[in-house]
Amino acid sequence: MSIPRVKRGPYANNRVNPHELNEIKYWCQKFTCSEFQLKNAVTAVGTSPDAVRHFLKDKAK
Repeated sequence: MSIPRVKRGPYANNRVNPHELNEIKYWCQKFTCSEFQLKNAVTAVGTSPDAVRHFLKDKAK
């Protein structure tokens, strides 16, 4: 018998943690970006998901 896989999201939805693999995957999928882009955004604007989203949106223009 196999154990069902649970889709994991971030431990805290109020910040982006670029040091946890499951959170990196979650946020990259949510923002449709690469790990590199996500980490650059966090470095530039901090860990607020709203700030990261706006940064990535502005960079896409």
